Amino acid sequence: MCFFVFRCLLFLTTEFLPFLCGETTVVSVFLIMPDRASLNKKLKNSFSEAWWVGKRELQRSQQYPDYILKESTTIIDQQNPQDILDLFCETIFKSHVNTILYFQLHPTKDPTPNYIIDMAEYLRIPVISWDSEYPGALQNKQDSTVLQMAPTIYHQCVLMIDILKKFNWTDFAIVTTTTFHYLEFTNAIDAIVKEHNDKVKFDRKLRFNLLSSIVVNLLSSDNDTVIKQKSREALIMDNKSQNRVFLIHASSREAKDIMEVAAELGLTGKEYIWIMTSFCIGFLRNPNAPRVYPIGSLGITYSGIARDDFEDELIENALDSSVKLWVETLKKIYKYRDQYKVSPNFSCQAQQPLQQWRDGENFYRFMKSIRLDSSNPVQFSKNGVNQLVKLRIVNIQSSTENRMTRKIWREVGRWVPVESKTNQESEMVVEMSGITWPGNSVLPPLGKPEKRFLRIVTLKEQPYVFYLDKDANDRCVPPAVPCHVMKGKSFSNDSSLQNNTVSRCCAGLCIDILSVMSSKMQFDYELYEVPDRTWGLPDQRTGEWNGLIKQIQDHKADLVLTSLKITPKRSEVVDFSIPFLETGITIMVSIRKGNISPTAFLEPYDYPSWCVILVFSVHVTGAAIFIFEWLSPRGLNRGTTTMREHRFSLFRSFWMIWAMLFGASVSTDNPRGVSSRFLSNVWALFALVFLASYTANLAAFMITKDEYYNLSGIKDWRLTNPYSMKPPFKFATIPNGSTEENLRKNHLNMYQYMQRYNRPTVDDAVKALKQGKIQAFIYDATPLEYHAGNDDNCELKTVGEKYAMTGYGIAVPKKASYLEEINDVILDLQETGELERLRRFWLAGACHVKRKRGQSSHTIGIPNFTSAFILLASGVLLGGLVLLMEHLYFKFGRRCLRKYDKNLCCSLVSLSMGRSLTFEQSVMKALARQKRTECRNPRCEVSLWKERHSHDLSLLYINKLKEQLESYGISPVEDSVPKPVLCDTKLTHNGYPCHSRNFDTYKSTENRQESNQLDSYDSTPVRWKRRCLKRSPSYTNAVEVASDDITEKHKVRFNEGKFYIGIDNDSSDPETF
Repeated sequence: MCFFVFRCLLFLTTEFLPFLCGETTVVSVFLIMPDRASLNKKLKNSFSEAWWVGKRELQRSQQYPDYILKESTTIIDQQNPQDILDLFCETIFKSHVNTILYFQLHPTKDPTPNYIIDMAEYLRIPVISWDSEYPGALQNKQDSTVLQMAPTIYHQCVLMIDILKKFNWTDFAIVTTTTFHYLEFTNAIDAIVKEHNDKVKFDRKLRFNLLSSIVVNLLSSDNDTVIKQKSREALIMDNKSQNRVFLIHASSREAKDIMEVAAELGLTGKEYIWIMTSFCIGFLRNPNAPRVYPIGSLGITYSGIARDDFEDELIENALDSSVKLWVETLKKIYKYRDQYKVSPNFSCQAQQPLQQWRDGENFYRFMKSIRLDSSNPVQFSKNGVNQLVKLRIVNIQSSTENRMTRKIWREVGRWVPVESKTNQESEMVVEMSGITWPGNSVLPPLGKPEKRFLRIVTLKEQPYVFYLDKDANDRCVPPAVPCHVMKGKSFSNDSSLQNNTVSRCCAGLCIDILSVMSSKMQFDYELYEVPDRTWGLPDQRTGEWNGLIKQIQDHKADLVLTSLKITPKRSEVVDFSIPFLETGITIMVSIRKGNISPTAFLEPYDYPSWCVILVFSVHVTGAAIFIFEWLSPRGLNRGTTTMREHRFSLFRSFWMIWAMLFGASVSTDNPRGVSSRFLSNVWALFALVFLASYTANLAAFMITKDEYYNLSGIKDWRLTNPYSMKPPFKFATIPNGSTEENLRKNHLNMYQYMQRYNRPTVDDAVKALKQGKIQAFIYDATPLEYHAGNDDNCELKTVGEKYAMTGYGIAVPKKASYLEEINDVILDLQETGELERLRRFWLAGACHVKRKRGQSSHTIGIPNFTSAFILLASGVLLGGLVLLMEHLYFKFGRRCLRKYDKNLCCSLVSLSMGRSLTFEQSVMKALARQKRTECRNPRCEVSLWKERHSHDLSLLYINKLKEQLESYGISPVEDSVPKPVLCDTKLTHNGYPCHSRNFDTYKSTENRQESNQLDSYDSTPVRWKRRCLKRSPSYTNAVEVASDDITEKHKVRFNEGKFYIGIDNDSSDPETF
């Protein structure tokens, strides 16, 4: 009695005291249970016990006084949407439920659970669910608030892959139907396989290979007969012969029909293993297995066998863990109670539509992050799925009771979480024992077909197949493989000679493909060379085949692996795989070294370019410069400037242009006009571009050129009409091959002509080609490209377009069962890029790389040099514009500028501009005087100069006479004759002295000393104190000399106040200048 009273007081204290204090938060959890009477009581008791444990834990800690915990339960019994809405309004909303526990035990087609979860997710109320059909394991839904505790289809797929890892079954197939969550199953398998293969990367032994995905397209209304028919069609069409491991997902009824069809097709023998999901097994109310299921099959389930308590314990543990998660979430979110509302406040009585619980998503996030490490560990993935679940593995075994044998399900293992020793985290581990394997074997099947033995015939052709010697240990170094080669001259004394063959090593592209095929198809092989060493052609009379094709026809070989071309005739007698490499017919020629062309220095430009540059551009530019100079006021000024002042002509303009073009260091006369100088600079830039491009390309042409017969293709005139050349053009091929067959069929004349030049092997043909015995070799494209790329001296080249394109294939007998497997291997090599890698590795060559890098030089044409010509034309136009501006300045601008240039600032900018402004009057007078006294031809100038010279000599003689009279004390009478200037002080740019007719600079002769008598012309005893001028006998140039350089042997002449010294032009005296 006292205990009862104490319990009542405790209840009143814990329940009503917080209400009186006013600091309470009502939180409630709601359990929705399945309609299963036998389990309802257990679940309710387990739920109540877990709720009381959590409540006492919160009360004892005294850290969460604000919480008032409540719980409630209900049972779902085929309720309609209205009943579910009433459930939310009457119970869940009024109880302030912040977490719903929804447990759906077995697969069902009732949409009720979807309504409940959808409603809760819309309102943002967290849901802890037990639903084995939950599809969200791979769906990363952003708005989901569901935490899944049950083992789903995804967990079963993970366990299936773990079983495959355990027994090293890397090749497998999946079988499923379209009526029962097949997308979840196939997507989960694909995702897990991809994740595993990404981890192991390139380790082929550990990579999974999904060989087939067999999907039986069914309707919900199909009966057993239709299911069997569709299953047969799918298995025949999509199943591959190498499949030995099958993962099946279907309903129990569909699985029975599929297994019955598989048994009829021979897919349930001792070499085959079937692994089933829980949906195929169904409810194991008794241990009996369907009779159509083969012995040794494995199954995955979480249900009990023969009504044991395994499933009930899983559900009770999950319910207990769910309540613990709810309590731990309340603890974790308590310190954020000021930020988040822990309990929602919904009502169906409000006039406004229901609003979402904004803090429900935060509550869900806190709950998903919690991890339980108890006896029932819980850890959620990012999608809210518990990763630590328990599954049991069952096996179909035979049981004999009362002399009756039957098939039963027996548990042989479990998939359970185990705490890791390294990181203290739980991980899933497969535990299996006591398994009966298919065929009652004690050993598991290999998971792959048993190795077959195939005889493979081949024929040497580089780089596909070639022969190597064995190493010192009589072994073949990988990737080479042992093979038997027919006896030849070099093998006559070989100790390994057996049955007319010798043991050697074979390597090449086809051998690499053979190694991959052997590994994937699981077969051993014997590789040997065809005895007659021919490819295979039918006899024209008997139609009997020879070579490789005959080996297949006579069943001496199971397949042909070499560079065998697929042709229509061969396809009539053998079957070919899909092509593993494309090829065609091409032509190979030999490269001959030539001499340097005598016109190689002209080859950087084509002939039109040379004509435009050296004929048109040079002379047009030279003429333009002369025209600009002729019209320029600073230049020739339309002929008013004398040749003595400015020596420039059309030919001198050409001379300057040529010198600038080739950069010659010669003396040239430069123009004075601004426009002509500008155009000269433009021409200098043009010459720079020309010389740069010319020198850059000249080296490429000053080399020896390779010469070869550049045939256009199989229809080249030298092949169709070889006698048109002297001597006749010789070409050949290999007999008994597809190339000869094609030529015989399509080009009979060529075929008949080349019979005398044909060679037995490719090596012999290449040797004859280099020696000049034949000029062209017609054969398969890829072997010829290989020889051209790997030739020692790079003396071979393929020319022309490829002809008769086809491919290389693997030949097998008609209707061979393994042809499909070969095609699958080739397709896999193509999809992974391995075949392309092999092609690049074996067909690449150093000569190909050299030709690719060393691209040939091409003649530069006018279009390549267009920019330089545009530059030159623009220069001419700009030069004309500058000339116009120069004339405008002299006519209009100078007059205005002179008014403002008082301080001669323009001289700092341009000397010619400054002179034009400062000495305008004197310049104008000089121009006027020049116009009056100007000679119009050179003869007039010479006559005028002679008269002036005679006058100057007379004046000089008179001065000498005066000096002699003064020496005798006689003073001459002063007259108006001007006295000569003995020396000059200034020089102009053309060598003439600056002088004046007034002679006020005449010096006294007091310090003169008498000297020796001069000659009859000028023997004046003059003492030279200043620098004077000397002039050549031509009297056209005046040169500045020092007075100390004048000796008696010089002839001194005087003219217009200047002294001239005659010099012998032939004198060898270096000082006489």
